[in-house]
Amino acid sequence: MPWSPATYAAQFPMAPLGGLFVSMIGLFVVLGSFSTRARMPLTYTGFGAATLALVLGGRLAVGLPRPANEQVVALIIAIVLEIVAFVVLIPRARPRGERAVMVTTLAIVGAHFIIMLPAFGPLIGALGILCLVNAAAAWRKLAYPSGTAWLVDGAMKLLLGALLLVTSPLFVAGAVR
Repeated sequence: MPWSPATYAAQFPMAPLGGLFVSMIGLFVVLGSFSTRARMPLTYTGFGAATLALVLGGRLAVGLPRPANEQVVALIIAIVLEIVAFVVLIPRARPRGERAVMVTTLAIVGAHFIIMLPAFGPLIGALGILCLVNAAAAWRKLAYPSGTAWLVDGAMKLLLGALLLVTSPLFVAGAVR
């Protein structure tokens, strides 16, 4: 069956708002790729901006069914495990240097997207896999510049987040409004 934004959001009703959140963070990650010093401050700013956009973006979900309990639980589990992974793994990565912290960060976020698959569908799963491949490439290939790995990560979030976003009935012709 070909991909259809209208049917995607009906099956994964949190997709449009999740896409807004992910694409907003992706934008700030892309901006952070141009300055090592600004990388994390921009990421934190992006998280704040994405959270605000999520709170204000409720119209994106108008006309969509309620998410299934399993979808909400998958989202919660993914976020909790991501937080635990950051608390446990980042202190272990720090002694190995800034590159190890960056790669660990990219890998944790990528893995948590895979856990979100039941909530947001195959697009978020694909993003998770792509993020993990990017993180692995940054770890294995020292010639792969950190800024480039960060840029690629942000661009993937921006693009796949936008694909999730456009599944909103606001953007889908003929969808229930």
